[in-house]
Amino acid sequence: MSKYEIKSYQEAFLEAQEKVGKEATKDWRGFGQTPATQLKQAYSREGFDPETKLYAFKEDEMVAFLTSSIVPESEDGIKRANLEFALCLPGHEECSDLLFEKAVENLKKKGVQRIQTRVGEIYKGTVEKAKKHELKYSRDLYILMEAKLKELSTQESEIEVLEFDKSRDLEQMVKIFVDKLGASEEYTKANFERMSKDKETFAIHMIIREDDKIVGRVLAYRSQNDPKEFNFGNLYYEDEKYFSPLLSTAINKIKELGAEKTSLFLYGDTLPLEEKYKSFGFSQSGKIDYYEKEI
Repeated sequence: MSKYEIKSYQEAFLEAQEKVGKEATKDWRGFGQTPATQLKQAYSREGFDPETKLYAFKEDEMVAFLTSSIVPESEDGIKRANLEFALCLPGHEECSDLLFEKAVENLKKKGVQRIQTRVGEIYKGTVEKAKKHELKYSRDLYILMEAKLKELSTQESEIEVLEFDKSRDLEQMVKIFVDKLGASEEYTKANFERMSKDKETFAIHMIIREDDKIVGRVLAYRSQNDPKEFNFGNLYYEDEKYFSPLLSTAINKIKELGAEKTSLFLYGDTLPLEEKYKSFGFSQSGKIDYYEKEI
């Protein structure tokens, strides 16, 4: 009999989930454990399945967890699920296999035919786990770009980049995220509310306006693991001419805040921007791929 007890999601687990995730990924690059408050929002949405989130306990202490989610059926008719390998506290790595096996068992019962997961050297241990569980490379997912602030260059511009003003800009930004970026209105509003309440973390949030219309936006936020590291969200811009003013202004701002290094992910439609970022001094330092397996 296992010395660990596996349980499905309960709201009372969220604080411990955040703590375990932070400890288990403290040496990862380009990754941040989702805060408990955000997890609660995500897990409260319609259609959430508590059996897709599994937790391992030793006595009354959570020591590991694994999350998965069933994705909408694709054109090929194959039912897939995203599955993240278990995050375990030191000394409890054996939980990884237990949680993986239980997750696969649950997903099979729900009709899932194939699982996919994020794998890369920068997410420590995922390459080895993918090999152990016989997942195979499927496709590129995203690349990590990093830089030391002292090595970055900026470009001057006459285009004015303004601080985001919630009372003035929120309605337009929500519409941009929903209509142009495919986000849900509920998620977008909750995300902007969180940013407005935590300006210490989300210290750089700026926009470009032309004729009272938002045509560009940049976000840079402090890393949860290192306050001297800032991560960039995707730049939004309606014309190429706005790219440099947005990025240059944000770089100068985080320098003023004492940042020593910065990073960002490129994926999907943003992958072709790698050379643009390199021209400012960024370099590729790792990549994450999707690996798959039929179950």
